[in-house]
Amino acid sequence: MKQFTYLPLSSWVMTACLLLSGCNGSSSSTMVTTAADTTTGTSSSTSTSTSSTSTTSTTTATTTPCTASTNIATVVCAANAFLATLTTSEQSTVVVDWSNATAKTTWSNLPNVTRNGLRLGALDTDSRAAAMAVAKAVLSDAGYTDFVGILAADNYLGTQGGGSGYSADNYHIAFIGTPSTTGDWMVQIGGHHLAYNVTYRAGIGYPTPNHIGSEPKASFEINSATYAPLADEGNALVAMFKGLDATQLSSAYLSGESYADVLVGPDNGSAVLPMDYPVGANRRGVLVSSLNTTQKALVTAAMQQWVSDYPTDVSNGLLSVYTSDAALADTYIAWAGNQTSGVNVDVKGTYMRIDGPRLWIELICQNGFVIRNTTHYHTMYRDKTMDYGNSL
Repeated sequence: MKQFTYLPLSSWVMTACLLLSGCNGSSSSTMVTTAADTTTGTSSSTSTSTSSTSTTSTTTATTTPCTASTNIATVVCAANAFLATLTTSEQSTVVVDWSNATAKTTWSNLPNVTRNGLRLGALDTDSRAAAMAVAKAVLSDAGYTDFVGILAADNYLGTQGGGSGYSADNYHIAFIGTPSTTGDWMVQIGGHHLAYNVTYRAGIGYPTPNHIGSEPKASFEINSATYAPLADEGNALVAMFKGLDATQLSSAYLSGESYADVLVGPDNGSAVLPMDYPVGANRRGVLVSSLNTTQKALVTAAMQQWVSDYPTDVSNGLLSVYTSDAALADTYIAWAGNQTSGVNVDVKGTYMRIDGPRLWIELICQNGFVIRNTTHYHTMYRDKTMDYGNSL
């Protein structure tokens, strides 16, 4: 589903269950990897170099059996395996009290900001591999491909003049609450252009707020691997609008509105849900229920690019809600930008969104910050009812 040529990112990303077909499904027996076969970056205790230059060292991988009948069991198993690699002090940094609403809402799209938990670059080889195994358990195969691609993009920016502030080392992992198959807790994985906030309540996963972005948006190569982490997302939204006739496309245009960034962005430790969604007459665009079958299918396909980044235990129920007849009768698709250029992701300010009674997906094309004279993506996927598992 994703455009991605898989070669190891000097290959610490080869983590738990990567080659096991049952890793993210139900009724699965999985393995949790406790060390990758190589590491990339300057891990605090295992790097072969103390400089900021990326290095590669070889280690031996070991695995611990993890038998899981559901995705939540797989996630909890991976989370506990990660915690077991940490010192007591590190554990206290990673696990934040469930009642801390400020911590739940502390996330950003920016590099070099304060985040919960531990940096990947501060972890030793075993802990870093185990952290990646948590991401592998939380995400679907397609979602994990995006995740690895976004980390690679930050490494790439570092080689293109961005400096050490752009690096996969700078991504963080935290748990809000104690991992449990029946209790309430949350996995946070975040860094530049990435914020996974996956809340589990009584074993049910709620994957929003979700921010993913990519600079560059086009394919790039680093360490002999080719990545294009958000190409499919952008292409799916463009296809959705290309499927409209001229009258529909004009009706979907947000006349008088322009966007420099996503509308409902990071919560930045606010401890409350956002109030930025359009309401009433300000909810504009074309109703999905007015579209023909082919056009509706393109809308659903665009939704899936975000929702299906999570295992089917999480995504199937949400897609059923978002695509029900009742939901589509209250779901608008809309775009903004240069009306002459049309829906063109190479033009700064091109903005696309899906606005449902619960589902909110938006994408903005911004100028590059490190790679100039080309656009890059910021995207948001939110659930107006179930962000943070409705726990704030």
